Amino acid sequence: MGNYFFLQVFTVIFALSIATTIFNKRILGFPQAIGVPIVSAIFVFILQWGASLLNGNQFVTINLHNIEEAVRHIDFYDFLINGVICFILTSSALKFKVSDLRLHWKPISILASIALVLCACFFGVVLYGYQFLIGNHVDLVVLLLLGAALGATDPIGVKGVLSSVRAPHHLIVKLEGESLFNDAMCIAVFMTLLNVLQGEHFTVLGTLETLLYEIVVAVIIGWAFGLGILRLLRGKHEMESLILTTALLACGSYLVALFAHASAPIACVIGGLIVGNKWKEILQDREIREVNHFWHTVEGIINSFLFTLIGLELFILDLSFSLILGGIVAFIILHASRFAANYLSFAFFPSFRKKSYNGSLAILSWGGVRGGISLALILAVANIPELSEYSSILIGYTFIAVLMSGLVCGLGLPAVMNAFYYNPNEEKTGFKGWYQRMCHKMNKKGFQYIVGEDIHGNETITVYNPDALIDTKADDGVAAVHNPEKVQKVRRLENPENF
Repeated sequence: MGNYFFLQVFTVIFALSIATTIFNKRILGFPQAIGVPIVSAIFVFILQWGASLLNGNQFVTINLHNIEEAVRHIDFYDFLINGVICFILTSSALKFKVSDLRLHWKPISILASIALVLCACFFGVVLYGYQFLIGNHVDLVVLLLLGAALGATDPIGVKGVLSSVRAPHHLIVKLEGESLFNDAMCIAVFMTLLNVLQGEHFTVLGTLETLLYEIVVAVIIGWAFGLGILRLLRGKHEMESLILTTALLACGSYLVALFAHASAPIACVIGGLIVGNKWKEILQDREIREVNHFWHTVEGIINSFLFTLIGLELFILDLSFSLILGGIVAFIILHASRFAANYLSFAFFPSFRKKSYNGSLAILSWGGVRGGISLALILAVANIPELSEYSSILIGYTFIAVLMSGLVCGLGLPAVMNAFYYNPNEEKTGFKGWYQRMCHKMNKKGFQYIVGEDIHGNETITVYNPDALIDTKADDGVAAVHNPEKVQKVRRLENPENF
């Protein structure tokens, strides 16, 4: 009859996912990508505390060792990187407009490549200094590997955060675009450093050739799958076949790219972009809405599973004071490294620096939420011989940095947004009011924007209270005089071609 193993596993995960999702929705009210891992971690703490209280009880016992072993046997990497991430990326790509990508491809490319590499380097070097100061030496290459894993912004977390704020369209496009494309660069840098750790010969030229091969082959595979799926979508279909066809696009392009040793995330993103921007010519609007609704629902279920599993990873951590402190320091270094990397990356391109909305880079830097991808990469390699002595530090720092990223970056993003985009309903009192005032200090230029719409429904970005910028006091100290130069400055600040 069998031992019903998979049924037991699914029942437990479904129950935990429902419990964490409902608790977060009704009690905390956080975005799902932030609240569910936190609630899972709280549940684990409660379970561990309850087990310690019941230790020696003859009627009720909780065997934490068995639970820990079960969690250790969860192949997080295989579940996420070689499993459900293809559906998450394709679902996002189907709704991402190529016109937006064409308009903002330069900043997205910079964020997903140069900035990511610089962030990993800054993080590894500074954390190396911290570990040296506390007398717990860790090899620099190991910390660079950790920086590469933490460099990727999580598409699930980013979408969860953006759904809770009134962000201008150009920022949403850049954050989502970065999260879609930087996974490939993150995995490429991570695997390169892993090969160096394992003693393989490393050359810059060889690495660039490998990266170029992975990108070019992935684009070809994604393009071919996209065109093939569009051909399948022509003609009459049942809704089930439409859904199955888009599922084939996700897992088929991803699997073929893996077999071809190409970048699987790029392959399914390219395929999703091609189909999502062409299927309006083939399908009815009702069919597209229903397919998107299905994938939105599936994405929500996968997210609940994923974030619950992230919380359960706490079972395999031996959280000491030094590990918690190190994880918090690692998050602070990661946060500072992202700011420094983003600003330095765009400093190489003066045209972006001169044409920029006030606060764009600050918001983009703050909004880089980390998630399951970082944890999956570290869990996949933490126990290999070259890294086994550092496994507790790697897993602990990653877990704490991911949770802190959700709490600080995710929950703090609305306040940071309010510092640059005027919100009459922003918090004024209590801790939230104090935090909001601290965020306003990030706005060094002192002016804000208002996001609105014109008569055609197109988004507009205008300077809030422009008279404060362009008016100067007359000699009598009372009358106000328009300064022509500052009028031109305001027009430049409101230019829709700004970064």
